[in-house]
Amino acid sequence: MKALLLFIFGSVILLQYSCSTEPENDYTYFKIMVDSISHSGIISVDDTLKIKFYGFVGPDGCHKFSRFEEHKNNNVLELIVWGYKPNFQTACPEVLVYLDGEEYKTVLNQIGIYHIKINQPDNSVFLDSVYVL
Repeated sequence: MKALLLFIFGSVILLQYSCSTEPENDYTYFKIMVDSISHSGIISVDDTLKIKFYGFVGPDGCHKFSRFEEHKNNNVLELIVWGYKPNFQTACPEVLVYLDGEEYKTVLNQIGIYHIKINQPDNSVFLDSVYVL
């Protein structure tokens, strides 16, 4: 009976990992170059800051925006904009893909100047700021 249970448990584990379709295996993630952003220059404390992002994502319809990666430290808001493309061959629409105002939202809860740092793929940093009253 023990052997049968071990066999069943082992088979389930093996199937779970051998049939994995995790996105990390199917896609390559990359940083997106941000050309510009738009947001309110002044917001009230505990209000939501909304930043719209603009930039080139990729040369075909298989390149897509993925997510924003955020790191807050005191009065610094550090962001990375991530995209992804498939690792497998597929027919990709012939279209240039842009961020087109992809929106990021966060709540800032300290009064003062927040420095916005956007880490770019070429290791440069896009800088901006917002006043929180």
